[in-house]
Amino acid sequence: MNISFANPAGLWALLGVPAILLIHFLQTRSRQIRISTLFLLESLTKESTGGRRIERIRNSVPLWLQLLAVALLAWLLASPHWIKSDSTQSIVVVLDSSISMRAFKKNLLSTIPPRLRGLAKSAARTEWILIESDTAQPTLYSGGDVEAIAVALAKWKPRLGAHDPTPAIRLGQSLLRQHGLLIYVTDRKIEKLPEGGELIAIGAPTDNCGFTGLRIEAGNGAWHALVKNYGATPQQRNWWIEIGKQKTPPEHISLQPGQALALKGSFPSGSQACTLVLSEDAFTVDDRLPMVLPQPKRLKVFAETGSAYSDFFGQFIRSAQGIDPASETESPDLKLVVYNPLAPALPAGSAMVFIREPSPRDNFLSGLVIAENDPLMEGLNWQGLLCKDTLRIPQTPEDGVLLWQGDVPLISLRTVAQGKQLHFNFDLEQSNAKRLPAFVILLHRFLESLRTEKIAPETVNVETNQSLHVAVDPAGKPVVLASDDSSENATLAPAQSQALRAPVEPGFFDITQGTADLVKGAAHFADARAADLRGAESFDGLPNPVIAQLRSKNSRQDFLAPLWTLMVAGALVLNWAWPGRKA
Repeated sequence: MNISFANPAGLWALLGVPAILLIHFLQTRSRQIRISTLFLLESLTKESTGGRRIERIRNSVPLWLQLLAVALLAWLLASPHWIKSDSTQSIVVVLDSSISMRAFKKNLLSTIPPRLRGLAKSAARTEWILIESDTAQPTLYSGGDVEAIAVALAKWKPRLGAHDPTPAIRLGQSLLRQHGLLIYVTDRKIEKLPEGGELIAIGAPTDNCGFTGLRIEAGNGAWHALVKNYGATPQQRNWWIEIGKQKTPPEHISLQPGQALALKGSFPSGSQACTLVLSEDAFTVDDRLPMVLPQPKRLKVFAETGSAYSDFFGQFIRSAQGIDPASETESPDLKLVVYNPLAPALPAGSAMVFIREPSPRDNFLSGLVIAENDPLMEGLNWQGLLCKDTLRIPQTPEDGVLLWQGDVPLISLRTVAQGKQLHFNFDLEQSNAKRLPAFVILLHRFLESLRTEKIAPETVNVETNQSLHVAVDPAGKPVVLASDDSSENATLAPAQSQALRAPVEPGFFDITQGTADLVKGAAHFADARAADLRGAESFDGLPNPVIAQLRSKNSRQDFLAPLWTLMVAGALVLNWAWPGRKA
C-alpha cells in the first residue's frame, strides 16, 4: 500500500532534530563556588569545566524524548494518507493541436511526463486518456500505463492553426463522466477554461522569422514571397533557393521587430518547381516555402459567332485564364450562345444563354432587385442594375432563380444532364449590366465553378493542411495522395475525396486516380497567428487543492494519529519531569 502526504510542508518540522542535537552539543559554563570541605562533592556527576563550547554529546533520556517528539510532530503535520489498494482515478489530458506547439516539443517532453507520474501516485490505478484539440484525430492513448503517454507525446505532431479548443475539452469532460481530472496542455496562458479543466502551459516567449505569404504572377511566372520577423528583437537571416540537391548562393537579410520584407524572383530556367529556404530557427515549419508554377485546368469554350454578342463573347474569353477556344463539335466545356425564340431548343451541356431582343423596348422593369442566397451571388451588389422588359427564356420547375426584379426572374441557374446553364432573361444591349462589377464577377464565378468540377490535371500552390476540392471519377479507382513525407500519404475511395487535405508539412505532393494525374501541388505554411510566439509562456495551473482532493478520495488517513498525538504530549511531559533534568 503506497503512502502520500497531504501536507508535505509539515516535514520541515524535522529541522528541529539538528537544532536539538546542536543544543545538546553546547555545554553551559560552570560557576566557581568556594566551600570549606570537599566531602560534599563526592556524589556530584562530573560536568564540563570548559565553558560554553561544543563537546561530545552525552546520551540521555531527555535527548531521546525530545527527538521522538519532533519526529512524531513532523509526521502529524505532514498528514500521511495510505493509498487504498482498490482505488482508481481517471485523468484526461487534452493537447493543444496548434502547430506553434512544435517550437516547445522539448519543454513538453520534460514537463508533462514527470507531472503525470506524480499524479499517478494519487491512486493505486489511473485510467489515462490522451487526446488532442483536433477532434478529427483519433485518441492518442487510452490505458493505465503512464509511461506509454510519454511515448505517445514523443510521436505526436500538432497540425492545426489557431483554433478554439472548447469542443475538445467538452469531449474530454464527457469521457470523464464528471469523475476525475482534465488537464489542457498548451503553449500560452488562457484566461478562462471551461469549468472543470486545469491548465498547464509549457511555452516561452520566442523570436521567430518565417515566410508568411506567396504570390505568383500569371503572365510571366515571377514569384513574390513575404518574410516577417515576429520577434521583439532585430533578426539576421540568410535565404536561398533549392531545386533538388542544388541551391543558389545564400543572400543576407536584416529584419527589425515586426518588419515584413518582400522577396521576389523568377523560377530558374527550365524548372517549374523550387523551394525558398530561410536559415532555421526554433519554429521550423515556416522556414521553407515550396512553390510550383501554377497551371489551372484548361477549359474548352465555344462562343457563338455572327450574333450581336460576338464581340462581348470574345472579350470575356480573353479576360479569363486557361481558356482554349473550341468548336461546337469538340465537346466544349462551356458554350456562350444567344437564345433564339424561333428555335427555342437550348444547347446541351454547360452554357451561358443570353437574350437578344430584336426590337428596342421603352419600358424598364420596376420593383426591388433581390438576390437569392447562393454561392454564385455571395457579396454581389445588384442595386444599380437597369433592365428593360424583354422576352424571356421559358422557366421550368427545376430552375433556381438567382436574381429577381419584382416578380421577374432576371438570372436563373438550370441543372442539365451534362452540366449546368446560366440563363440571363434580359437584353444586355438594353441594360447597364456590362458596366456592373457584379455581372462580370458572376460570369467568372460560373466559369470557375465549371473548372472546379472538371476532371483534369492542374498545378496549384496551397497552404499546409488546407482542404482540397478535387474532381474525381465517382466510378473510378481509389484516389491517392503522395507527398514528400510518406507518413502523410493517403488512399481514399472516390466518394471520400472531399476529405482530402494538403500535407501538414511544407513540401510537394501529387494526387492521382489510377493512371490519371489530377493535382501536382506545393504546400506552404502561412498562418501568421501560429507563427507569432511572443505570447507563449509557462504556467502550472494545477492547484494543490485539486491534487489533495484526488489523494484524499483514493486514500485513508492514518488511524493512529490520536496515539501519535498522545505520545508527543507524553514525551514533552516526561522530558520536563525527568529526574535530574534541572541538575
